[in-house]
Amino acid sequence: MTKRTILFTSHTANFQKFNRPLMQMLRGTLERSYKDLNMGGWEVHYASAGEEKILDVDQSFKVDFARNPFRIDRHITAYKQLKEILSARHYDLIHTHTPVGSVVTRLAAKKARKNGTKVLYTAHGFHFFKGASWLDWALWYPVERFLARLTDVLITINKEDYARAKKFHTTIKMIDGVGVDADKFAGKPKKQRVQKTLQGLGLQEGDFVIGYIAEFTANKNHATILRSLRTLLLENNQVKLVFAGKGALLEQTKNLAKKLGVSKSVKFAGYVDDVSVTLHACDLYISASRREGLGLGVLEAVACERPIVISDNRGHRDIVSGKKKFLFSPMDEYGLNQKVASAMSGAEDYHLAFPEKFSLRSSLIKMKKIYEDTQS
Repeated sequence: MTKRTILFTSHTANFQKFNRPLMQMLRGTLERSYKDLNMGGWEVHYASAGEEKILDVDQSFKVDFARNPFRIDRHITAYKQLKEILSARHYDLIHTHTPVGSVVTRLAAKKARKNGTKVLYTAHGFHFFKGASWLDWALWYPVERFLARLTDVLITINKEDYARAKKFHTTIKMIDGVGVDADKFAGKPKKQRVQKTLQGLGLQEGDFVIGYIAEFTANKNHATILRSLRTLLLENNQVKLVFAGKGALLEQTKNLAKKLGVSKSVKFAGYVDDVSVTLHACDLYISASRREGLGLGVLEAVACERPIVISDNRGHRDIVSGKKKFLFSPMDEYGLNQKVASAMSGAEDYHLAFPEKFSLRSSLIKMKKIYEDTQS
């Protein structure tokens, strides 16, 4: 029996971390408690900018995708490269991700669709949303409306995007995020590992550790957290903030911490391999992002049974089912201060029971059905 073939695309190779469970399911290599979800019989290819090795694939391609929507020269190059890949072989499915990468992919796949290829696009958070800038609306909304005709299935991961997509697309599915591997976060890591992490960051017993795992970009809004910390330290000098991640604004964030006089209380952990251990080292997890499709870091913190205080955006609202006690306005450092102070004093319990619908198993079950229905 001839294998079916699928091509995943994303502008960055790093995005594979979200797609690997899907790729394993299609190839039939899921392990542990997920074995029963294996589909098998698929050959999996991946196209990305190729900054790192792609795992769990049969073949990978380097395509010169650019994240910046205004890099027309790079987009033309990526379009031509993808056209060449698509003309060399037949794909049963193309599953594309990331805003700019998906635009280039869907345009390049126009001829392939005429030859029977189905194109799926997972929108991990539209740039046009309630409260977005007029520029984001002017740029991205017309693009997605136009590309709806080149998209066989549009998949959204939050309720607001789903409701909006229904206005311009006929085949829309919703899954509750990319899924959190509950097995990975079940149970507490050994106390020695947590202590080693704390010591490695220069933290001491008695410190109240606040964690945030996010890329250093303007959207992730580290600045509001730093300004909030400045006020918190006036009340309790044992508050410590751990930022884990990397990104373009890392040095700018470090400079801001110095300017605000809080650098001694801020620890920059860099890229973290074992997220679970880092989360268990925290007394509270916060996210101040202005925009989220959902918020994987928040869900991982919830899976680790960490209390959370998070910014009010569409993705975060879905996680806490709109419960206002967990939410603060993204730019409101005073509101964030109140939440953190309440968590520290025990006046309010910010623990959230992990919702099963956000589990990896739930996500895989839904995506398996989408793949099967698209091929039926």
